[in-house]
This record gives sequence, structure tokens and C-alpha cells, in this order.
Amino acid sequence: MAYIEAEGVLVNANMKKGGKLLIQIEISEDLENREDYFHLRKMIEKNVRFSLDSLVVAYNVTVNARTNKPIREYKVDNNGVVSEVKLEGEQAEMDLGLPADKVPTKEETEETDRKLIDEFIRSGLAPQHDDLPFDFQAALQRFYDGTGYPRIAADLNITLGELSVMLDEYRKRVAPLAKKWDDWRQGHESSAIEKPAGEATESEVVEVNGAELEQSIESGEHAPQGEEQQELVGKDELENYILCGQGPTYEDLTYDFKELLIRKRKGETWMEIAQSLKVSSSKLSSDWSEYKKRVKTFLAGGENGAA
Repeated sequence: MAYIEAEGVLVNANMKKGGKLLIQIEISEDLENREDYFHLRKMIEKNVRFSLDSLVVAYNVTVNARTNKPIREYKVDNNGVVSEVKLEGEQAEMDLGLPADKVPTKEETEETDRKLIDEFIRSGLAPQHDDLPFDFQAALQRFYDGTGYPRIAADLNITLGELSVMLDEYRKRVAPLAKKWDDWRQGHESSAIEKPAGEATESEVVEVNGAELEQSIESGEHAPQGEEQQELVGKDELENYILCGQGPTYEDLTYDFKELLIRKRKGETWMEIAQSLKVSSSKLSSDWSEYKKRVKTFLAGGENGAA
């Protein structure tokens, strides 16, 4: 079966005679597997089924016309929960029961990566809205697990168009919160990386209502105390050994961990890597931790090796 799935840019769409529409799409990702290209060639002038889904969410932000700063500001607590910050003037008006001061405002359009917003929604941290009653977290989790939008809409007893409109509106509403959450997440990871040598860090996978949000504060298990701590193989030494491609292999751990580590260092998250492998991030995290543990034991001379 000729099949290809990729991401790209919609370059042009022209209406031809007879009501035919000519669409031009530029693929933005490398087709490393050359079979993808030949599958595409086989479909030329053949009837095909396709769908287009924008990967960018555009939304309006209300800003102060005098200062050009957003009217609404947000903060994130230690658990990643985003909430609106009441400015000092607004708080005083609420406390004293005074009428709100009229501030000149204007609307500005911003754009955010849709995948980032979807990740925020799937984390279970996005707020609910009474006029949008559907469980968008569960719906998006099903979508990223491989269920198409038509099937999700049918299970919700609504049309595909209704689902599309509501999902787009929900993404727009939570987009500013998602950006703030992403800034907090990246800062949280950066602070973990900058910890002094010898200080223990954690790698944890938080599962919220079936959605998996990986907060990777990466360096392995907690360091043991005393003489065992002195014998512990360092994180850099361990990962450099794995990157050399000469580490042991195990029948029950089938991933190419060298390749996965390269992808991680190039900027992919463990969640994105897990999705590309069609496994849960908790499964991948567990196998990665187990592999590091075994290689660490192998380097310390406590295991003769590979399966």
C-alpha cells in the first residue's frame, strides 16, 4: 500500500477550470527513508485521500495601548499550574470595591506551535471552560495515540466540523498559558542541568489522567553514600560510552539507545521520541533508566555483559 505521512508548508492553492483545486505543499522535514519518496511518486495522478491540519495556532492578545504590555499576566507554581496574576491596581479596585480604571487597549495577533499547546492540554494542567464542556485532554490523547478526528467526533456524537471549531477555540484560549508553562518547564530543566557536580537529580514521569508529561531532570538514580558513591560511574562518562556505540546489548531492551541519546542531545524531548517509536513515555523512560543502570554496572566490572 502506497502511504506517506509528513509535515510541510502549504505553499499555494489555485482553483482551475472545472472547479478543480491545485494544491502545492512543500515538505519541511527530510525524507530520510527513500521509500517515502517512491511511495509518493506512485500516487501521482491517482485518487488519494488526505487531510490538512495547521501546526500553528494564531490567537489575539489584548495589550495596554500605552505600554504595549499584555493586560493579562500569568504565573506558574512549583507544580506547573498556571494562574492569572492580578496587577496591584486591579487588586486594590477589587478590595475597595472601586470601579475599574479605563485603560486604552488594542488587539495583537500572536502565533504558537500547536504541538506545544497540545502538550500542555495533554498534561492535564489546562483549565476547563463551561462553554466548552468536552474533555479535550482525553480527545487529544486519543489523537496522538493514533485515533483520527472523525472517529473522536463520532464517539462524542458531534460532527467533525463542530469538533474542529471547538478544539481550535480551546487551543486559542489556553495558548498564552501554554507559553508560560513551557517557559517554566524549560527553566525547570535548565536549573536541574546547572546543579553542582555530585548533587543528586531525578528523572520522573508524571502521569495525569492517562496523559503522560515527562519532566526530565536527567542524570539517573540518586547517588549512593560513602564508598559506593566514589565508585559510581559519572553521567558524562556513562553517556559518552553509550555514544561510542560499543556498549553491551540486551535482548529485553531492544531500542538503539545510542541513536535515542543523539536525538535527545539534538533537542528532542523524551515524549517526542516516545511518540515517534509509538510507545508511552513511561515505558521508554523505564527502559532507558534500566539500560543506564546495566551499563553502569558493566563499566564498574560487576557484569560480564551482553545478551
